[in-house]
Amino acid sequence: MRVGINGFGRIGRSIFRINEKNPGFKVVAINDIDPNVGNHAYLLKYDTIYGKFEGHVSSNNGNMQMVVEDKAIQFYDKEKINEVPWEKHNIDIVIDSSGIYANVLLCKHIIAKGKVKKCIITHSPKDGVDHTVIFGVNESTYDSTIHNIVSTSICDSNASGPILKLLDDEFVIDYGYITTLHPWLSYQNLVDGSLRSVSSPGHFWKNYSLGRASTDSLIPKPTTLVGALNKVIPEISGNLDAISFRIPTSIVSSSDLTITLRKAITINDLNDLFKRKSIENDSFIGYQDDQLVSIDFKGISESVFVDGRWTRVLKDKTVKLVLWYDNEWGYSHRVCDMVNLMAKNF
Repeated sequence: MRVGINGFGRIGRSIFRINEKNPGFKVVAINDIDPNVGNHAYLLKYDTIYGKFEGHVSSNNGNMQMVVEDKAIQFYDKEKINEVPWEKHNIDIVIDSSGIYANVLLCKHIIAKGKVKKCIITHSPKDGVDHTVIFGVNESTYDSTIHNIVSTSICDSNASGPILKLLDDEFVIDYGYITTLHPWLSYQNLVDGSLRSVSSPGHFWKNYSLGRASTDSLIPKPTTLVGALNKVIPEISGNLDAISFRIPTSIVSSSDLTITLRKAITINDLNDLFKRKSIENDSFIGYQDDQLVSIDFKGISESVFVDGRWTRVLKDKTVKLVLWYDNEWGYSHRVCDMVNLMAKNF
């Protein structure tokens, strides 16, 4: 597959790095509003979280190219996804990792004009996509004949989705609550100030607390997690609610689940189930019960790890679970999985 990446930030670069380690497709064009290719090459080569890129990286700002090993990748600096000449590079799939809602809507135009065949959206927009896929939940529902614009949802739903699907299939979920702890993001402030939206440029956040210094406080905020989950597990729609905290760390998220089931269960039975599924479905679900902390899960390729130390059951049916996930690396692995799933069904 010949792939283009629209938006070369944290997720775009993670996708690129993952594919370079285990090539499943060929990235031939990248678009980002920053025209400095040298800076993109530098950020790919040196990463504070994941370390130095193993391969050779160079750039040429004059002809807008980045060379990785011996492969030249053309760069563009267009504001809108439909302004990029994807067809010039015979692109099959465009991954839109810009996070901008307007680009989601413009994906229909580049497909309709034959510029590309498929688009993957790396967030969960309110509309504009044909289908949402979370691996370990509903990847079997992908239909290449009608699903041209596919969302891979958000990192939080990729983590909790497989676990909730498993609980609902085995025991039926009555209701529950999720609290997510998510590291700071680039749009937050280092010092107190106003905060602009990334997904809707020009819009300012109305929940002013998000503009507070990201490195000094846990900041409670609304989350789109439940809406994202309802798209892929409609059976639990209306039975869950969630809030989130932005936390002063750079990587690795956690979810605290409190779920009431219809069937009685024990702690041992639950952990045995998660252990078994981590072996059967080791690409998506992991299990551990060692004395680990959040940073120990940096760089995991799985969507989620269940931490069996904290599994609790109250009155036979109310379950408490603690989940860990690398909100960049694990999620980006699933985007690569989506490219490969599309490739198998071209």
